[in-house]
Amino acid sequence: MAAVSPLAPGITFDPATFYAITATDTNPECENIGKTFEVSELYSNDGHNIVIVCGLCNHLMTITSATVLDPQPELV
Repeated sequence: MAAVSPLAPGITFDPATFYAITATDTNPECENIGKTFEVSELYSNDGHNIVIVCGLCNHLMTITSATVLDPQPELV
């Protein structure tokens, strides 16, 4: 099984749903440590295999918040 991003307590994802999320870099060897980044549209796919990776160090980031987008974007 592929690695997935750690989630803050209480965060769950429904399948096939768009979210706005924030993610924090927790890699002590990266200059982005402690920085939080916003992702305005994240698609949850199956609701379990969510992966957010730091662009500098390529380590998994911790998802610290997730809000369902309402309305959901249209898939064309």
